[in-house]
Amino acid sequence: MRWGPLMLCGWPGLPGLWYRGQMSSLLVAVGFSILLNLALVSSFLWRWSLGETFPLVAWPMIFLIWSTSTWVAYHRLSDVMSVPSSEKVADPERPDTLFIQAQREYLRGHWEEAESLLRRRIANAPRDVETRLLLVTLYRHTRRLDQARVQLSEMQRYDEALEWDFEVDRERQLIELIERHDAAEQLADLNEEQLETVRPPNNDGIIRVNKADGSDLTNGQQYAA
Repeated sequence: MRWGPLMLCGWPGLPGLWYRGQMSSLLVAVGFSILLNLALVSSFLWRWSLGETFPLVAWPMIFLIWSTSTWVAYHRLSDVMSVPSSEKVADPERPDTLFIQAQREYLRGHWEEAESLLRRRIANAPRDVETRLLLVTLYRHTRRLDQARVQLSEMQRYDEALEWDFEVDRERQLIELIERHDAAEQLADLNEEQLETVRPPNNDGIIRVNKADGSDLTNGQQYAA
C-alpha cells in the first residue's frame, strides 16, 4: 500500500473525510484538533490556564484517541478507499440509466430492446422530451410513422418541448419526406403494372402499342411512327 493513504491514518477521521467526505469523520477530525490545541495551549503557552488537572487528563485522552483511531483507520483503510457498491453499479431503473441503455441498444440496431427501455423511461419521466425524440427517431427508422406522429403530438403538450422546436420540426420534415418517397414508389409500381407498354420499333418503322397483358390496344390497328 502506498505511503500517502497510510499517512492519512495518522489523524483521526481524516481517511473517511478524504475518501468519502463523511460528516462523522469531519466531526472527529475537528474535535481532535480542538482538544489537541487546548492541551498544547494549557501545557506550554498559558500554563494552568484551564486548570492544573486539564493537561493531566487531556494528554492521556489524546493519546488514547489517536492510537485507537489510527489502528481502526489502518485496518479499515481498504474499505474506505473502495467505491461503495451503490456507486459502482447504477440502478438499472433510474431514468438516466434507462436512457443510456436505450441509446446503446439504438446504436446497435436493437430496435425492440431500445423501444422497451425508452418506454420505461417515459413511464418514469413523462416530460422527458429528449427520450420522446429518440423514440420518434426509432419509429421513423422502423417506418412506424403514425406512432412517430403520436409521440410528437404528445411531446408538444409539455413546456419542455419549446426548447426542442428545431428537432421536432426536423422530425416532422423527415417523416413527410419518407411518406412522399413511399408514395412515389407505390405510384411507380402501379404504373408499371397498369399503364401501357410501348414495343420498340420494328424494321418496318411501325410502332405497335399493346397493353401490359400482351393484348393489342386497338385490335391490331397500327400507327405510323
